[in-house]
Amino acid sequence: MGDPDIELLRAIAGGDHLAFKGLVERYQSRLLNFLFRYLRDRQAAEDLTQEVFLKVYQAAPRFEPRARVRTWIFTIAYNLAVNELRRRWRRRLFRLLVPEDPEIEAPEAGNRLELEETMAESLRLLPHNQRAALLLRVRDELSYQEIAEILGVSRASVESLLFRARDRLRRLLRNRGAR
Repeated sequence: MGDPDIELLRAIAGGDHLAFKGLVERYQSRLLNFLFRYLRDRQAAEDLTQEVFLKVYQAAPRFEPRARVRTWIFTIAYNLAVNELRRRWRRRLFRLLVPEDPEIEAPEAGNRLELEETMAESLRLLPHNQRAALLLRVRDELSYQEIAEILGVSRASVESLLFRARDRLRRLLRNRGAR
């Protein structure tokens, strides 16, 4: 049994706008639902749904049917959602650290990604317990008490771990800026 969407994709590759409209109608609500449940953000899910269809339209002429079209479309959606969550995580970490330290200049648009990547690299340099506490707090939004239970330490220890982790990251960022 063949994939009926392959014919739609071939028509789209040939410039058939009605075929594209048909593909959008076929998958739009399912993609939006998936992305909303994954991201928990309606606006981002709507934006990424549009981006998925843009990528499908642009890639249609190069599509090679190694998998079902549906699988390919949802793979695009999943990858975009994962990238969105990574961007959000980097932005949150950036906002947690940078506004607290006037010595770290707000990056220009081009330098922001570099700084975010530096921060991600710096995270890997933290001792494992500091890194775990910071990630549980920033990325997973857990309370100090929840983090204490997970790490098997006191609430005061969590406060100390978070303070030391943030301080170390700020110093690493300052040193990076001095280069």
